[in-house]
Amino acid sequence: MHYLFVWPQFEDGPFRSNAEDLVAKVDVIEVEGMTAVCNGGGGALGHPIEYIQLNTVTPGEIGECKYCGLRFVHAHKHH
Repeated sequence: MHYLFVWPQFEDGPFRSNAEDLVAKVDVIEVEGMTAVCNGGGGALGHPIEYIQLNTVTPGEIGECKYCGLRFVHAHKHH
């Protein structure tokens, strides 16, 4: 006998997660250098450190952490 499980349809998707919506509400983080470092908040709730090169994208373009979705951009400071 085989059973077929059908995911119920939830407003926030089958896993009831609104994580992408929450991350999208976080402002883009400006960094001074050309490398952003993200650890997802660190500690037990974080993720492995990711180094995001901001000089490999078009100037002003946003780099995104592949683990948590936080967004980073190079802060263009004029002297």
